[in-house]
Amino acid sequence: MAYGDIRTTNNTAEYRGLLHGLKYANKCGLKPLHVVGDSMMIIKQLDGRRPPLAAHLARLYWHCRVLADYCRVETWTHHYRTYN
Repeated sequence: MAYGDIRTTNNTAEYRGLLHGLKYANKCGLKPLHVVGDSMMIIKQLDGRRPPLAAHLARLYWHCRVLADYCRVETWTHHYRTYN
């Protein structure tokens, strides 16, 4: 599924962006991490370790969760999109 695919939701794209960033941090050996994101839903789900109910998002959540634990994410902070 491409980011520009008409079926790609905003949440899917945001999870994929986070996954890409975590993979890059892992590849570069960056540990520990402090993650700042503008998707409150994703930050709350990962910080609270509460996977989403939608199956397609749950798969992305678990990929992110495993990498986040491996990269030793210490904090999850929400940042308003207004300030991007």
